[in-house]
Amino acid sequence: MKSCKHGLVVLILFLTSACVMQPVVYDEERAQAVDDALAAFRAREELTPFFEQALAYAVFPANWRAGTGFGGAFGTGWLLEGGEVTGRALMVEAFVGANLGLQGDRKILFFRSESALDQFKRGRFEFTGQANASVATVGKAVTPGYNPDVAMFVEVRGGLMLEASVGTQRYDYFPLAVGRVAP
Repeated sequence: MKSCKHGLVVLILFLTSACVMQPVVYDEERAQAVDDALAAFRAREELTPFFEQALAYAVFPANWRAGTGFGGAFGTGWLLEGGEVTGRALMVEAFVGANLGLQGDRKILFFRSESALDQFKRGRFEFTGQANASVATVGKAVTPGYNPDVAMFVEVRGGLMLEASVGTQRYDYFPLAVGRVAP
């Protein structure tokens, strides 16, 4: 059991360091993934007020989560301010509780205040708590927001995951290089 925990920690650290070392590039493939995720979220009527009121939003088009009592999740996304991509975000999550399986999802965070957006951009922004259940591509994920200035919504894309856990998500932000324009 101890070796599983140590292995999971090493894996998360490896994945995190590998992504941090990658150059921040927003190419056509990534732009298409963000556009597809945004189209899916915009199709949900209940999210219309969030799109209208948000100062900015971070879109994570493809995240992965796995767990067997202890679990983790990983994903990369992009911050959009005024419709323009301003940087990349990295999400790493650790959780514990009743959980078993593997799941793919997409996620969006809406920022309603300058202070919440600034905190996200400074890095080390954290969000906690979740519960979800999914089978194949049918599922629901509920993530309560403990911060009134940030709302998060998740769309399950596939997998098999039963979960009632407590955890924390950490987001790190990396601005695009000066002079680089997203397509």
